[in-house]
Amino acid sequence: MNHSVNLFLLQDESDPSNHHYVHITNMSSLVAHRSKHKGSTYVCNSCIHPFSDPTTPETYIPFCLQHPPQQVQYPDLDDCKLKFTNVKKQQPVSFFLIVDFESFLTPTDDDDDTRHTKIINEHNVSGFFCHRVTQLDQYRTRPTVYSGEDVMSNFYEHVTNESRETGKIMATNVPMEPLTPQQQSRYTNATVCDNCKQPFTHNNWKVRHHSHLTGQFLFPCCNNCNLQLKSTRTHRGSNQYFLPIIFYNLKNYDAHFIIKNFEKYAEKQGKNHKINYEDIKVIPLNTEKFITFQIGNPRFLDSYQFLSTSLEELVSLLLKSGKENFAETTKCLGNHDVVFAKGVYPYAYMTDRYKFNEARLPPIDRFYNF
Repeated sequence: MNHSVNLFLLQDESDPSNHHYVHITNMSSLVAHRSKHKGSTYVCNSCIHPFSDPTTPETYIPFCLQHPPQQVQYPDLDDCKLKFTNVKKQQPVSFFLIVDFESFLTPTDDDDDTRHTKIINEHNVSGFFCHRVTQLDQYRTRPTVYSGEDVMSNFYEHVTNESRETGKIMATNVPMEPLTPQQQSRYTNATVCDNCKQPFTHNNWKVRHHSHLTGQFLFPCCNNCNLQLKSTRTHRGSNQYFLPIIFYNLKNYDAHFIIKNFEKYAEKQGKNHKINYEDIKVIPLNTEKFITFQIGNPRFLDSYQFLSTSLEELVSLLLKSGKENFAETTKCLGNHDVVFAKGVYPYAYMTDRYKFNEARLPPIDRFYNF
C-alpha cells in the first residue's frame, strides 16, 4: 500500500544551507486560502490545487502527474513592476497606407430563414481610395482612386505594388552625413538616450542614430535602442518589410471584403501540391471579426481601435487647433471648409455602376438612407 508524507521546507533566505523540514499534517488547512470553499478540501500533491469533491482528484491526478510539480516563485522587489519596454513603437514608421472602400447597396430578396433575418440589400465594393503617407518628400505619390470593374483584384494588385516599391526603398542604406556644429553639440552634451530616456552606461554606450533612407542624423541614442530602431523585416534574414495599411472601422466592415477575396493572392502550393496559407497571420476578436491580420508583407490595422469615435467627431476636435494639423488632407484636397465637413451621399440610391453615368443629381428624397 502506497503512503505519501508531505513535508514543508523552511529555509533561511540569508543562508540557504540553513534549512529544515516540518511535517504537514493537514494539507487542506495549509492551502485553504486558494479556495472559497468553507469546508475541508482534497488537495492534489502535484499542483497543490484544492477540490471540494472527493471524487474529482481521482480523475484529475493521473493527468496532473504527467507534468512536473509546480512551485510558485514571486519576483524580486526590484523587478516586480510591469514596464513598457517596446520603445521602438514610439517612433514613426517610414511608410504606411491609408485605404478606404466604398460600396454599392444592391437590393436582394434572399432572406436568411435560418436566422429569421430579412435581407434588404447586399454590399458590393464599388471602388477604393489609397494614399501613401511618408515624411520623405522624394517618395511621396498622388493618392490612388479606383472605381471600375473587378475592384478587389485591382486593390490587391495596387497594394502588392506598393509593398514591393516601399520594400526596395527600405532596403537602401545611406551612410550618415557629417554632423553640423549644432548636431555635434547636441550629441556631445547628451547624457540620456532620446528614445528610452535612460542614462548611457559602459555596457550601453552612446551612439549616433540616423535615418538609413536619407543619411540624416536624428538624435543621440543608446546602443540597445539603435539596434531596435531598425526597420522591421517580415522574417529574420529576409529583405522584405512590413507595410502597415490603415482602415477606419476595418474590424466591422472593410475586413469582410478583404478576407472574402484574399485566397487567390495568398495561397501557395506546398509539398504534394497541397494549398497552404503560411503568410497569413490573424489576431481574431471572434470567428467573424479580426482586430488585425497580415497577408504577406501588408499588415491591415484598424484606426478605430485607437480612436474609438466617429470620423466627424475626430475631425471637429482636431479642427479646433487649426487646419494646419491636417497635413496630408490639405496637400491633396486643399483647405476649403467643405473638405472638413461631413459629406452627403445617397448610399441607398447607388445600387450599381450605371448610376455613375447619370449627368444630374438624384432627387433630394433619395439622399435619405434607410
